[in-house]
Amino acid sequence: MRVPEHQSFAGKARRRVAACAVFLAVAVAGGLISAVPASAVAAPVSAHAALAETATTLAVPATVNPLPSVDPIGDPASFSVLVNKSRPLNPAGYAPSDLINARGSGQYMRAEAAAWLNGLFQGAADAGTGGLSIVSGYRSYAQQQQVYSYYVSIYGQAYADTISARPGYSEHQTGLAMDIGNAAGNCGLSTCFGDTAAGKWVAANAHKYGFIVRYPNGYTGTTGYSYEPWHLRYVGVALATDMNRRGFPTLEHYFAGNTAAAASIKSGADLVAADASGRLLRYPATAAGGYSGAIQIGSGWTALKQAFVVDWDIDGVYDILAQWNNGSLGVYRGLPGGGFAGQVVVGNGGWDRMTITVGKWTHAHGRPGVVGYFPDGVLRYYPNTFGGALSAPQVIGKGWNGMELTIADWEGDGANDILARTPSGSLINYRGDGWAGFFGPATTVGTGWQYMRVLAPGFGLTGAGTRGITAQTADGNLYNYGLGRGQWTTYGQVGSGWNSLKLFK
Repeated sequence: MRVPEHQSFAGKARRRVAACAVFLAVAVAGGLISAVPASAVAAPVSAHAALAETATTLAVPATVNPLPSVDPIGDPASFSVLVNKSRPLNPAGYAPSDLINARGSGQYMRAEAAAWLNGLFQGAADAGTGGLSIVSGYRSYAQQQQVYSYYVSIYGQAYADTISARPGYSEHQTGLAMDIGNAAGNCGLSTCFGDTAAGKWVAANAHKYGFIVRYPNGYTGTTGYSYEPWHLRYVGVALATDMNRRGFPTLEHYFAGNTAAAASIKSGADLVAADASGRLLRYPATAAGGYSGAIQIGSGWTALKQAFVVDWDIDGVYDILAQWNNGSLGVYRGLPGGGFAGQVVVGNGGWDRMTITVGKWTHAHGRPGVVGYFPDGVLRYYPNTFGGALSAPQVIGKGWNGMELTIADWEGDGANDILARTPSGSLINYRGDGWAGFFGPATTVGTGWQYMRVLAPGFGLTGAGTRGITAQTADGNLYNYGLGRGQWTTYGQVGSGWNSLKLFK
């Protein structure tokens, strides 16, 4: 097969992440979670209302495509638990059961967090920063009570509350927080740490090891605490990377409360499909990493070529982009209270002849756009500049004939890539440069994918911050493939009986 040519646009040089070739598994692991399509359990909501006359441009919220905000996690044992001045630990006297002595320092941390802290310290040393030191780790409820009382006695309660947590409200009590400083001993528990070589390296690289700088500069109004460049919080690599990729500065921003809680499509992990009668169905993701029974959220969805679940106007509520057999392309905006607004035609004439995928393709545009080709194989990018009709296309490549396209961030670097499935079943990653072009050579990341009908990107199916591809096979089975940084992480069957359904990407 001829390798497509690409017209490279201006981009930034980025660290090469090795791609992992994955062969499609035939055997299915035990513990199958069945998601056989079921009858609707909610009243239908018509998605085909009268054609809207204009498209409204909305302000960009803190939560952007492709994932709306998610509800805060309260389980004190969770690596992603949210603890702050208004969210105490429950129970208040919680104590983790897996504390270990971190790096022989006499300061304790939960075992997984301590293991990743070792990697962080080694990375800082290898980078020539002069190294890091441990200052303060786990504190029990009683210890935090002593610390807080001491600060109150010295500074008074009002100021103490900006630099210390009350007992039961401290991240240190989770065993997931560690205060650090320079190995030389200077700038420990001081804002000057953020200006040192080690502090700058930590701020830029902590997410690679599952840590975040919990109280960044300029966000005291959000976190309740003054700037603490030394206070690291372990949240896990998936969540830390997701925050970094999408620009969330604090856990409060990430766990902003799900704006889509009452919407028809509630989560980036849910699946949406249309059945043969045109019913629009949502399959909610379960905590176990599968899908529960169908909920009908619309009707009249026949004559579709394909459709996409996407936050088209970046308001934190999922919309549907429909590619119709009559050649038009339309958006149905999701309403925060449930249902969808009437169709807004964003492309008209000839779209039935196109093979397309949808997603954010350039940092220059805050909204997701469309990438696709006509039978001539010329790949074009159509910007969604204003949240309504598409703007004029840019040619970004040639020779794409016969490819099935899926936009996903394979490299995990914040710049979306294109996963292209060839007719022979090879899955090839074409690295996006983040500026509507491509970067570096294409890499084969899987074979045997000719048996798949649809590849649907998902967010959060196997936990906060996780990403994956849900693949629908020709015989109606569903498989989930977890996405890491340039590699597949997990694999498992998550459904069966989907033969008659058109799965939305």
